[in-house]
Amino acid sequence: MQIVQTALKPDCSVGDLAKLAETDPGFGIRLLSVVNSSAYALPHKVNDVPQAASLLGVNGMKNLALGLSMSQMAPVGPEGELLLGNCLRRGVAARLLAERMGMRKRADDCFTTGLFLETGLLTWASEDLRGAADVARWPAEARTLQERLAGQTPHPIRGADLAKEWNLSDELIGAIRRHHDEHAPDDLVGKVAWAAERLAAVFEGSAPETATKNAVAAGAKLNLNEAIITEILEQLPTLVSGAASGFKREVGAQVSYEALKRQVDQKLVELNQNFHTMVHRLERLLGEKEELNLRLETANKRLAQLASTDGLTGLFNHRAFQDSLKRDLHRARRSGQPLSLILFDVDHFKKFNDTWGHQAGDAVLMAIGKLLLASVRIGDVPARYGGEEFVIILPDTPVDGAYLLAERLRVNISKLRVKLGANVLDVTSSFGVAEVRGRFEHDPAKLIEAADTALYAAKHAGRNQVVQAPEALA
Repeated sequence: MQIVQTALKPDCSVGDLAKLAETDPGFGIRLLSVVNSSAYALPHKVNDVPQAASLLGVNGMKNLALGLSMSQMAPVGPEGELLLGNCLRRGVAARLLAERMGMRKRADDCFTTGLFLETGLLTWASEDLRGAADVARWPAEARTLQERLAGQTPHPIRGADLAKEWNLSDELIGAIRRHHDEHAPDDLVGKVAWAAERLAAVFEGSAPETATKNAVAAGAKLNLNEAIITEILEQLPTLVSGAASGFKREVGAQVSYEALKRQVDQKLVELNQNFHTMVHRLERLLGEKEELNLRLETANKRLAQLASTDGLTGLFNHRAFQDSLKRDLHRARRSGQPLSLILFDVDHFKKFNDTWGHQAGDAVLMAIGKLLLASVRIGDVPARYGGEEFVIILPDTPVDGAYLLAERLRVNISKLRVKLGANVLDVTSSFGVAEVRGRFEHDPAKLIEAADTALYAAKHAGRNQVVQAPEALA
């Protein structure tokens, strides 16, 4: 990974990477083993690390280091051999496709991209080897469905997330994320990886005949004819075994393409048809389940919102206010930041109901609720405290800032003209402001009482004004 990170630097040289590689004899031995294997197919045997680095170049060394890192993720044992074999199959297929397309300079990139297509399963294997191996035994085209049925994140997303953590290129990340898409990506490396997935599926599916047709169709997307795809399929098993030897790993006996073709009979065809019917049914049922889960999640959020919202004003209700105040007081105590509370009510509210009926009172409360929602910051908690009383929690706000907000609200409320038929209602409010700071013990009632006392002082002083509590609670 040091080599990978160094290779990503714009001023990196081959000599830098060769020196890094020579500091670790074990890595040097594995490097020479891999570059001399059939996976890299170099024309001459390489004898030392600097020579290997010179032949591979910065990009090749980076890709080789990534390949070795990926191989180390595969556990030792039969399950690990299965997972590693699937990775190598895609890497070798991607390299061969790139070479047949004349992309020799990008062959290493395509090989590495192919290797990483199944790394999402390797990351799962680090948590649940049996579960990942069970999915790897499924036909390639059904693995993402099986992962979803198991409640797991599909491996294209897992693999893309890992590549992102390793600061790999957007090109590689996108190829991993899209290799199971129904349609081929637009970019060339992504398209090669997408086709490599379909070639590998010939050796990992329930019906080689159907999978071969899919592989030939994928090759056509790269302007490669059936004869070339058939040639690649014939070479894959031998080259996968050779690549594994280069990584000093085993992947078990690889079934040849000819042996696969001999397995095709009417019974397998019928089995394949039944399998695909089952897969389509599972996909439909899973889609319906996911849609129901989404609807349930949306409904639960809506219910939670309704449970915490005052139906008339759209503000938080009394219970939500109490919960928020407890939470924000705890945060204020941990952070040492001040917290202020504004408590206010509508002056002479009873007069509105007695003179014009309850519709007038409701209209006044709704107008104030709308004004409050438009006046507070994200993180502030405006709520209907009860009746004609309102309250605002202001985290990280000293009393001076709360006083300014209360004064602005007082002025804006006094400017409200609430229409009720032919009548226009004038509204004023009285405000009390209180603050906590420092290591104030978490007693919401004390803060509410301080703001309430200040509110009554405002009323006794003539209403339509703001009164600040004489000192902060601490």
